[in-house]
Amino acid sequence: MFLNEKTRQLLEKTIGKSISELKVMTFDEEVAYATKKYGRAPVFSKKVDKRMIGRGNPLIARKRICTMDDIDKRIMELK
Repeated sequence: MFLNEKTRQLLEKTIGKSISELKVMTFDEEVAYATKKYGRAPVFSKKVDKRMIGRGNPLIARKRICTMDDIDKRIMELK
């Protein structure tokens, strides 16, 4: 993982396990640990949060992406 030292320490303090222990845990072990620590199972919502949906590349929407053919055409116009 690419975490700076302060971030790693804060995560380990909050979660209660070291990063190296978390890396080797399976999904079922993670859920069991969270259930044991917080007293209830984590809930994974199926409802789509519209704030989290990607809106695509804004350059495509604005028609600002150039292909190599477009660039070649512009170069030929300059000559």
